[in-house]
Amino acid sequence: MIEFKTEVVTTTILDPREGFARKEIDSEIRYDPLTGESRRLAHFGMIKPRKEDFSSWDTPENRSRCPFCPPNIERMTPRFPPEVLQDGHIRRGEATLLPNISPYDRFSALAVMGTRHVVPLEELSPSLLKDTFLAEMDFFRIIAAKSFGTPYNIVIWNYMPPSGGGIVHPHQQIIVSDSPGNLLRKSLENSRRYYQVHRQNYWRELCRAEKEKGQRFAGELERSCWLASFAPLGVLGEFLGIFPDVHTVSDVDGAVIDELVSGLERLFRYFSSANIYSFNMGLFFAPEGTEKYFSLHLRVIPRLFLNLEQKTSDVNSLLMVLQEPFAVVQPEKQCAELRSFW
Repeated sequence: MIEFKTEVVTTTILDPREGFARKEIDSEIRYDPLTGESRRLAHFGMIKPRKEDFSSWDTPENRSRCPFCPPNIERMTPRFPPEVLQDGHIRRGEATLLPNISPYDRFSALAVMGTRHVVPLEELSPSLLKDTFLAEMDFFRIIAAKSFGTPYNIVIWNYMPPSGGGIVHPHQQIIVSDSPGNLLRKSLENSRRYYQVHRQNYWRELCRAEKEKGQRFAGELERSCWLASFAPLGVLGEFLGIFPDVHTVSDVDGAVIDELVSGLERLFRYFSSANIYSFNMGLFFAPEGTEKYFSLHLRVIPRLFLNLEQKTSDVNSLLMVLQEPFAVVQPEKQCAELRSFW
């Protein structure tokens, strides 16, 4: 029922690297199996990540300017008014959740991940990740209990500068909104359409189909499956963690959080081995009433500077003008490398 559609496009050139011999080069156009939107795969092997060391940013001067470093966090960051949060913020172990001083929506928060200003990928500990996600779940439940009528719960994470993160001190962003954004809106609409036609949850079927094919199936834990995306959103691909039988925030308990952290740990170990040191992450929950056809899932999209000398962005006109993501990796080859970490 799920279609993995690919078109191979062949270009012919006279290659100066081989004495202007005639050469054929393949690229691909892939279509997202849920939305039908196209993605381009090309330049295979031409762009490789080179890990950048951000430890030089961890200086007394930078920490003194960072609003998330102690003691600045107490005097430089805002607090929620008492009608939203009685204590003004939420603390869970190493994590502190507070309002975004430059909000994206009515309820726009930040989860500050610990006190260290620079935390390399391999040092994002399970306890730090768990505390962060638990603080976010607390916030979602508090807002829901106050009946503000905001059905969409979203977590986003810009990790390290190539991802667009404005502050290197690790933090995630939390949005509770009545506007889901284009990606979540399209995912919800097409998940509902898939259910109406096939009477099946698309996300459960995607896990089943990818496991059966084996090409992009990295592994599974007790309640989740982990995949390399067939039609990736990023230059260095995209990875999905899907919890087919977990839907709304109300379904998320400590065991789900533990499994989410465990999956991310494996993914981050792979990233470190592949010199990937930056990413965007989105964690999407089903709004109430969509449980039959929409499942909790996350997307992790590696990011990089195309070169470290000019700090060239990996976002170009294909995405900004054509609104068509572009990748330089074969998800199937990527997944073969990732699978060993499961």
